[in-house]
Amino acid sequence: MDHHRVHNSSLTARTSRCVQIFLCCNPEETEMERKALREKVYPKLREYCRHKHGLEFQVIDAYMGVDPDDVHDFDVRKLRMKLLDDCLKFSTGPYFVALIGEQYGSTGIPEEIEANEFEMILCRLQNEGLNTTVLEKWYHRDENSVPAAYRLKSKTDVLPNYCNKTERRAWEAAREAWHDNFTEMKMIFATIIKKCLKEETIKPDQAQKYFISALEAELQHAVINQPTNILQNCICYICKIPHLTRHLKKLLENQKELQDSERQLPQDAQEHGKLLRLRDKILPSLATVSGLRVYTSMLLGNYKQDHIGQMKQEYIEGLCRQFYTDIVMLIDSSNINTQKPADNVDGVVEEMMKHAALCNLYATLSDFEWKEKDQIREYIVGKQMNSPFIIVGGPCTGKTVLLATCAKQICSWLNNCEPIIVSRFLSTGRKVCFRTVLSGICHQIAKTYHRPTPRYSDNAEELMNCFVTLLELSSEHHPLIVMIDGVDQVSEAENARTVWWLPKNLPAFTRLIISTTIKTYGIAQASKLLQPNEAYFLELKPRERKECNKILTQHLLYSNRRITSGQQIFVNTALGQCTLPLFVKLLYNEVLSWTSHDDINDQTLGITIHDNIERLLKRLEKKHGKGFVSRALGYITLANSGLIEAELLDILSLDNYVIEHILPQNDLPASVRVPYYALARLQEDLRGFLVGKSQNGVKLLVWANRHFPQVINRYYLQNLETVQQMHNVMAEYFNGRWSGGRGKPFPITMLQQGPVKDQQEHKGISEHRSLMGKYVDRQQPSQPWLFQVQSSSEGHSLVFPNNRKVEELAYHLRRIGRLEELYFNVFSSFTSQHAMIKAGHLVPLITELEENNQTLNQRGLRFLAAILKSAYCLLQKSPDQFSMVIQLRLLPFVGTFPQMFNFLMQAYKEGLQHCVIVVLHSPVITVPRLLTALCTSDFSAATDIIEIQSQNLVLVTVESGSVYAWNPEFQKPWEQLNTNGVRVTGARITDGDQFLVLATGHSTILVYDFSKRSLLYEAEVRRTFDRVNAKILQSISGFALCSTNVVVWFVNSTVVRIFDLNSHHTIRQLNCQHEVQCISFSTDGTYVLCGQLQSTVTIFNIHTGCQIATVACEFHEVPVYSIFLSASNREMYVVDKVGNKFIWDTVKLTQPSLQESIMCPDDVDELLNVEFSSNSLLLCKMSCIELCDTLNWNMSDMFKPPKNEYFIQAILSQDCCCIVAAISGSEALFVWKRETGQCVLILENRFGTPLRLSKCFSQKSLVSFTSKGYLISWDLDCIERVSGLAKAEKTIKTILSKQGKYFYTSDGTNIILKWSLAFCQIEATFAHADLVKNSALTRTGATLITTDVSGDLYVWDTKTGQNLHRIRYNIVTQLLVTPNDHFVVSLCEDCISKVWNLSNGHVVCNIPIPLKKAIIMPESTFILGLHQHRLLAVSLWSGGTVKRFECADKSHIIAFQTLKDYPDYILLITSSGNMFTWNVAEETFYQQVQLPFKLSGQLDDFQVSDNGSIAILSVIDESINVLDILHGKLCVIGTEGTIFNQQLTRDGQYVVYMDYRDSCTCDFHSSPTLNIVRITDGKNIGCCYLCKIPSSILVCECDLNILVGFEDGSVGIYAVADYPNAESKLKSHLTEVTKGEYIFKKKDWLFKDLPDAVWVDSLNEYSQ
Repeated sequence: MDHHRVHNSSLTARTSRCVQIFLCCNPEETEMERKALREKVYPKLREYCRHKHGLEFQVIDAYMGVDPDDVHDFDVRKLRMKLLDDCLKFSTGPYFVALIGEQYGSTGIPEEIEANEFEMILCRLQNEGLNTTVLEKWYHRDENSVPAAYRLKSKTDVLPNYCNKTERRAWEAAREAWHDNFTEMKMIFATIIKKCLKEETIKPDQAQKYFISALEAELQHAVINQPTNILQNCICYICKIPHLTRHLKKLLENQKELQDSERQLPQDAQEHGKLLRLRDKILPSLATVSGLRVYTSMLLGNYKQDHIGQMKQEYIEGLCRQFYTDIVMLIDSSNINTQKPADNVDGVVEEMMKHAALCNLYATLSDFEWKEKDQIREYIVGKQMNSPFIIVGGPCTGKTVLLATCAKQICSWLNNCEPIIVSRFLSTGRKVCFRTVLSGICHQIAKTYHRPTPRYSDNAEELMNCFVTLLELSSEHHPLIVMIDGVDQVSEAENARTVWWLPKNLPAFTRLIISTTIKTYGIAQASKLLQPNEAYFLELKPRERKECNKILTQHLLYSNRRITSGQQIFVNTALGQCTLPLFVKLLYNEVLSWTSHDDINDQTLGITIHDNIERLLKRLEKKHGKGFVSRALGYITLANSGLIEAELLDILSLDNYVIEHILPQNDLPASVRVPYYALARLQEDLRGFLVGKSQNGVKLLVWANRHFPQVINRYYLQNLETVQQMHNVMAEYFNGRWSGGRGKPFPITMLQQGPVKDQQEHKGISEHRSLMGKYVDRQQPSQPWLFQVQSSSEGHSLVFPNNRKVEELAYHLRRIGRLEELYFNVFSSFTSQHAMIKAGHLVPLITELEENNQTLNQRGLRFLAAILKSAYCLLQKSPDQFSMVIQLRLLPFVGTFPQMFNFLMQAYKEGLQHCVIVVLHSPVITVPRLLTALCTSDFSAATDIIEIQSQNLVLVTVESGSVYAWNPEFQKPWEQLNTNGVRVTGARITDGDQFLVLATGHSTILVYDFSKRSLLYEAEVRRTFDRVNAKILQSISGFALCSTNVVVWFVNSTVVRIFDLNSHHTIRQLNCQHEVQCISFSTDGTYVLCGQLQSTVTIFNIHTGCQIATVACEFHEVPVYSIFLSASNREMYVVDKVGNKFIWDTVKLTQPSLQESIMCPDDVDELLNVEFSSNSLLLCKMSCIELCDTLNWNMSDMFKPPKNEYFIQAILSQDCCCIVAAISGSEALFVWKRETGQCVLILENRFGTPLRLSKCFSQKSLVSFTSKGYLISWDLDCIERVSGLAKAEKTIKTILSKQGKYFYTSDGTNIILKWSLAFCQIEATFAHADLVKNSALTRTGATLITTDVSGDLYVWDTKTGQNLHRIRYNIVTQLLVTPNDHFVVSLCEDCISKVWNLSNGHVVCNIPIPLKKAIIMPESTFILGLHQHRLLAVSLWSGGTVKRFECADKSHIIAFQTLKDYPDYILLITSSGNMFTWNVAEETFYQQVQLPFKLSGQLDDFQVSDNGSIAILSVIDESINVLDILHGKLCVIGTEGTIFNQQLTRDGQYVVYMDYRDSCTCDFHSSPTLNIVRITDGKNIGCCYLCKIPSSILVCECDLNILVGFEDGSVGIYAVADYPNAESKLKSHLTEVTKGEYIFKKKDWLFKDLPDAVWVDSLNEYSQ
């Protein structure tokens, strides 16, 4: 099956995820049963379905809520039959339940009778002399029926007080009158129709409507002539009362003799005969033949009233139990082989399904013949159509319906190929994010054409380039058609409405169609300018009135209706005003109910769409009540994505205002619920306008046209208090506040006062009019974020998201301003975010977190967004990896974001449900980044980046004259000021952020009032006066601010001018000896320091202008670059242009004295920038970065750029522990750790070379301005946190760890590192004379033994760091420590190996035979090793071979292992594939198993558990070979990738391995994974993406900690948490690590200068 065809077809067929059961019964006799089921059983079944199968559950009891006097009305029966059909079509599992008793049920009277038939009845009555008054009173002729018919009048038309409960007596009289008239009409019809049937003047099928009850009609429809698979999902419960049955049967048998007294019978015997035939014959026969479930109960007893009541109660209790059991069984059996709810919802597929469902929905709403389809068809099938096609039109012209209709027909138009159709319908009434839409389209195209998932991008230009690239994937066999409806609905962000993203040219097999409103935002005009060719442009115009009349007439005839010629005049008038499709549909809805005698005038019909919608709402209010209509439609409108029927009923049941209007208030029961019938009637009256959108297997009620929400908002939702209350009700519902039987209070005042008049609704009905209330259970479902199902067949839990809560809760909390709850329950809840990701809402979640600017901990949430973006590819495919992603990415920074500790703990807790690997220390670093593009088309370089601390703003001034403000919390920058083209050379802001001063290229300064964003004045400071020359024009070189003074210096000038911002005048001029280069001030602002050429600095009093002192460096004439004063003003640091530093003593400011000169080597490289902070002076040149400590002026730290590159700029971190630098040839920023000189972090960037860096302390961010005009911000705290993480200088090659709190690593240098296991910090270093070759640790971890490449042996005390022994010998190939820690074996290839005493370094014995793969036996008696393919046991006391194992068949021994639990035994494998057990002590052996040749021939590794029961055999492959030694069985466990390292735990319970899985280039998929396999069942119980290239691994024996070393020198610590109380132990550990302080200072231990001893091979001598 072709993948492309599957994608297009699967979008329209998704299994329903709703159980809808129609309840058939006789309402008069089943009230108690229905009440018990409603209160006791339905809520339990609903919870069961939601939690067990992810299904919605609903029982349609359409008699509930119906007036008892109306239950037999024809419109009730008609609606019930429609609901029964809906259950049959859409229910998954059971769909029909019947409760059958001893009553057949009343027949009704027809609502409409054809005129010929009715007049025949009247004529017959008159001929027989019977009274026809009652029929003539209630029926009237309607010529609008086709054919003409007599229709039953409305009860209120005949009996005005029928619904008027305020007039109690009149109401009761009206009810009694109706009951009498109804009974009389039934009797008349029954009598006359029976006679007509006998005379055959009426056909039986015509007569049926007079005699059949609703019970029989529904049973016949549901179970008669239905296939077996349908009947098996139906249940009938029969309750018989034997004495009543016998009595009625006897009456039936004697019916002929009792004809005259038939009317006196307590029940019509003939109708009871129908019941008996149906109940006792038809249903049992169906149960026998087709599997229909039929249960019969009998109420036995003495039939006294009390006893019958008791039996009835017992029957009801049994019915409830049986009902629950049967429904559960049917649901389980129906869903056992069907697809479970989506465990992980692919966001791309979910988006595809959503818009495909909308396409199907909109296509069904098409009423017109679209001649415009021909033009679109020609565009799609035509050749050389290389431009987008634009559809424009006014509101409601049918753009959406036209596009949907065309989309459904594309496959038939292109029947010789398999087109890929990507559709997006944005006309939902809410603005949508352009980036989200375009990203979704890109992902769908990539997925459909089997391309890798595009990486997450928050940049519109990148997305557009990706979009254009993906359009190239189309082919002749698989052409691509992209359709975007409602482009005018995209938000203003990214300037998307200018359609700049629309490609001008398309590939040959790609078509792109967009639609937009003709007058909105100028999109149509922009599109037409982009594509002037009329062949690619279609404008939809209003229809002709004649065509609309034709459509209206056709629709009426389809409904067997028409209108009179007089009524047609008013319809024509209305169509003369508007001929839009929606207007025609609204007209149809109005005239459908007209009868021929209705009084129609020119005020009956509206002339606009909104006018007609309002008229429709008024009709609904009159029929259903304003309170119910306003709230039901209001909730649908306020919902974020629509509401399921059951949800709407739940929400209405929670609304006290609704309960107050539709239920009796005098005595509320303990539980209440809005009747389904009330909602079903309302839906029926809104058919075609309120539609069901399929999503996730359920139908959401949404508006078919966005003009309905507009009118409803204006009509019902104008009152802010009412809207807030409604959002609050929905928030409480989706939060599950009133679930689990918790009663919601109903105010006592409502109970006492009765219903509130409808007009009070707009005043905002307050639920707090009284503090007292009755707590009423509203039967609400639970609302967890995740449903967890225990799968008995698979033995593990299936977790799936609560999609509806994901879509709705956060939206409503935000709308009502419950921001604290939004933060704690949604944004900072791991469970909620996990649910969102599983529901396919990863992109919306990232957007929410990034754009959140109202809740707490905004920095922490933006950090989470950065984590999600970094793991976007992984989480799209594997949402359950979210816990591991959080552990990896958040754990290193939880100290920086302490508010996220609980979030982290939730991640660990929930992660244990999916994975037993937990991260104890993560080496994976993600620094959050914010990105934005400046809103400028004529991009120019930035001159300054300024922090406005009082407003949390970053100001960026560009040379073109614009000043942009950026608040990273709101993402998008906006233009604050514009100089109208005047070039800007610099910008400064005064203290207190009062004045913004800009220096221009015209040598003027512009002064702005920053609080008002207004220009105060422009001052010209370039004119200066001289005694000789009257005026000299000078260009500004630079300026600085001191309080309200602007100090300006000029190009090639010795003059400095001080300008007062308050007086607008120059207040004084300072004259220096040389040309001024820079300006600085004293800390109190009293003195100005002028740096000049010739290494000269002049100090002036800024208030008086007096020169205080001038200093210069003799024999040095380099210009001054920067001047700094120490915090105490006691020292002045002068830095010249090439980086020479001069330290002046300024205790006496009038007489500074030179303390020290620090000269740079001969270097022509000039400074790029200088920074002085916290006694640290940073000097950045192109060739190097120099860092000085101004407290002692020790030798500077020097940092060099990579080869053939140069520095652009460098700055210090907040605490001066790191240097951040931009380097040529790279768009990234590099972070060096000052202490070690290591590059500890690379800040990735794809948006241009960084040109300017700045620190913003209030927002703790590093801001970069790039060559492409982007502003990028990184979190400074995170950067500093990275500098505190320990790393080795090179690749970790070896890891050692024994019992204790430490581990040791070797990286191939001359250093062994000692690490703290808890904090993963380097506590000490052990330096060697040469590169370390081997290392070993004693069992207790007290002693470390190492060798170097020169042949020296070292013994270290790991606690004190003392080098106990240094012994010179020879190059050691293997180093072993005996289990008792007393001796060390040094194995050599080219010389004699030695056994020596660890405590004193004395040689115990020599081993003359070279051994390979050596192991010391558990009891420290022998060393085992291979020599010439034989296994030798060498004595550790004598060095001689005492035992040997040699194969009789001369095969070689290729692997062997000792058994810790059985010290005398050895397991070994030979090249012939035999596995032997060798008892060394007794020198006996036993052959265990014969291995496959493949394993024995390619064996890379052989590991055995301590008890010898389990072994793993390593071969480079995608499987694990596990050998059950005791039973001689070999098990192959498949893996997802190629294994390159595996380790069996000592207890034999687990295999830890690393493998490569995916070829994706993202951080996660491109690196190996760490995995845990449980041996007992072969299941992978843990997987962790390492995100780096591992170089070594160690599994600790005692606590199952896993230490992984990486190529970049970092170490990751992981643990297997497959034990009880793992969660509490983890929490204790993480609390200590994240909240405890690590204050240990690293110690550096050195080796002994000279060896203690020298070993000589030939003489076996030991010399001091």
